Amino acid sequence: NRSSDLYVPEKSAVIWTIKAFPGGREFLLRAHFGLPSVDSEDSEGRPPITVKFEIPYFTVSGIQVRYLKIIEKSGYQSLPWVRYITQSGDYQLRTT
Repeated sequence: NRSSDLYVPEKSAVIWTIKAFPGGREFLLRAHFGLPSVDSEDSEGRPPITVKFEIPYFTVSGIQVRYLKIIEKSGYQSLPWVRYITQSGDYQLRTT
């Protein structure tokens, strides 16, 4: 299995971890919550669903650093290494 999901009640969150995401693949997570706060008919009282994600070692734009030169006069030993990561913006879904 390449993914796992876990409900974390203290964070009111479902954490979905995908171990590998090869190109050309699609993953789908379906969840149904029957909590009283979600089943309420009062749609104004329902909080939005917030979606956050990170994709390490990947850039959506395809941008790459081909050359990196670090000039440090204080003697600090730095490493010319770049870590790519894609993070979500601010996604909120409202239920009806």
